[in-house]
Amino acid sequence: MQSCRRMILCLFAMLAASPPAHAHAQEPKPEPAGMTARLLATMDRVTDAAVSPDGRWVAYAVRTVSPDLARISTHVMLADQDRPAAPHVALAGAPAKQDMPTWSADGRTLYFRGPDQAGIAQIWRIGVDGKPAVQLTRVPIDVGAYQVAPDDRFVVASFRVYPDCLTLECTVTRAAKPSVGTLYTRLNVRFYDSYGDGRYNALFRLALDGAQPPVPLMPGFESDVPTRPSGSATSFAISPDGGTLIFSARPSGVSSNLSTVHRLFQLSLTAPAAPQEIGPDQPGSHLNPIISPDGRLLAYMDKASVGSDGDRAIVRVRDLRTGAVRALGLSLDRWPNEIIWSADGRSVLAHSDDDGRERLHAYRLSGTVDRLPIGGVSAIAVSSRGLVVTLSSFSRPQQVFTASAQGRSLRQVTDVGAAELAGVAMAPTHSTTFTGWNGEPVQAFVTEPLNRVPGQRYPVIFVIHGGPHGVYQDEWSYGRNPQLWAARGYATVMVNFHGSTGFGQDFAHAVIGHRGDRVLEDLQKGWAAVLTQYPFIDGNRGCAMGSSFGAYMIHWIAGVWNDPWRCLISHAGNFDSRAYGIDLQWHNDRQNGGAPWEVPDAVEAFNPVRYATQWKKPILITHGGRDFRVPFDQGLSAFTLAQRRGIPSELLYFPNENHIISSPAATIRWYDVVDAWLDRWTAP
Repeated sequence: MQSCRRMILCLFAMLAASPPAHAHAQEPKPEPAGMTARLLATMDRVTDAAVSPDGRWVAYAVRTVSPDLARISTHVMLADQDRPAAPHVALAGAPAKQDMPTWSADGRTLYFRGPDQAGIAQIWRIGVDGKPAVQLTRVPIDVGAYQVAPDDRFVVASFRVYPDCLTLECTVTRAAKPSVGTLYTRLNVRFYDSYGDGRYNALFRLALDGAQPPVPLMPGFESDVPTRPSGSATSFAISPDGGTLIFSARPSGVSSNLSTVHRLFQLSLTAPAAPQEIGPDQPGSHLNPIISPDGRLLAYMDKASVGSDGDRAIVRVRDLRTGAVRALGLSLDRWPNEIIWSADGRSVLAHSDDDGRERLHAYRLSGTVDRLPIGGVSAIAVSSRGLVVTLSSFSRPQQVFTASAQGRSLRQVTDVGAAELAGVAMAPTHSTTFTGWNGEPVQAFVTEPLNRVPGQRYPVIFVIHGGPHGVYQDEWSYGRNPQLWAARGYATVMVNFHGSTGFGQDFAHAVIGHRGDRVLEDLQKGWAAVLTQYPFIDGNRGCAMGSSFGAYMIHWIAGVWNDPWRCLISHAGNFDSRAYGIDLQWHNDRQNGGAPWEVPDAVEAFNPVRYATQWKKPILITHGGRDFRVPFDQGLSAFTLAQRRGIPSELLYFPNENHIISSPAATIRWYDVVDAWLDRWTAP
């Protein structure tokens, strides 16, 4: 009672000693707020963009999420480049969902994909005259990726069908029959997030006037075009005269579990026959075929060796009349992620991983290669006016820009999500270089805590990327975004260790056979370097986190380098390298130098389960139930080990997610659990 009375007297004394309200100095403004998981998962975002051949119109797709997180939709907007200040307009009379905008050769018509009344994805058409959209196709299976013939008479579209079905109705009827059990006589049993049922992505010719039924272009061909899970219309090309189709695919019957090598095939669109391989004597994996505007040349990406993400891709050009093949830009030790012809047909344009940025390069037919002054590029289109590119950075989500053909005079076209991001502050990200394995320079990115106070020290998240042939780049991420942790007062460190792409072929290949020692050395030296260079990082309050290969490294670190960490977080990571459940058997064979029975010592050398007795740090494990890239049993095994050893541990299981947590609700849930784990173990 007396204590309470003293508190009241003290309060009155403080009030009496306080100056009147008008004497107060101006109240300090609240610090700006940062990103949140809900905002990241639900904000409107650009997903695709296409420019009319004359450069006047830009069509772009915007993804939106309903307030209850239950519905994701996309809609296409039109921006008139002759009137850049005019409001962008939606497509009149279009269905509720639209994507894949594609322009006609004359630039007067926009094609797009959208559902019919039954919810089946069809191809629609709308003119720039403002008249309502018109449904063109009436097929019983969702249209996948597609391209429009130059004369607008037909499209080539992808459907998921049984290879021996000559009609789409045949596939519909067969798929509707219940199955008691599936007998597999070869791989693929399952791939990415689904079990094999005998269907493949296959190309059909569809007359846009509906006068003829869909014509199968590759019956009996047992391979996906486009490849799954993220293939696109860049997998095939229609010649300018509409007479020939060229596509990239694994050879028929070759399992995606066992090989990633793609070859080029061609067939006639006027008299379809069995696809014929182009250049069977040319080694490598051939991807992204594009035909020059005059129809004379075929350019493509040629990946050496097994064609993995870590293998250099050379731009090659084949003369379609003589068959002569030559390489472009051999002096550049970087490789394209995607290629497209310039409007004048004199260059092949590409965006490539390049020293921590995705930059634009022009491969000239003369043999030289130029780096254009644009970075952060994730997509590119061309017109007679110049370029349309999609750009982003660590602090800016993807937006569409126009530029000259030389990559200059950059002008922003879209501002999608601007209202949602108004008032949201972004923390700065710094690039640094340190000496890593073999005395070679290695890059790292450090994102500061938002509103950092000089002299104050902050907890840190040490994030390890996947692959190992992945990379952290100055670009926006809707997955592991350091801005969210910056807003919560964390620094983030991201190391582009040996194996990362964008630093040359030798750098990428250095990890093969050495995923556990050379990568670890880079991570250890990078950790030491950033602690020295950035005094605001509190090295005693660090948590290491990784996904896919990064999660494998978390399980490896848990046994061989756990001292620096307060906690660990792994998502979809391999725990026991002896397992055969992964859907990309060729990937493990490549990293180990052979099949498990051929090189058992190599498999065991960097197997995390070998060091299970040394696990001791708290670990959070997250995993998707539909993940067949790294099956859920790997995450469950790691959690079981931690639990049986009495290590503080949690398992977050997403039954409907695959290798990537992508749905808005799951994304928010993932961040909520991760943030609670971080706060629990990295508090002062």
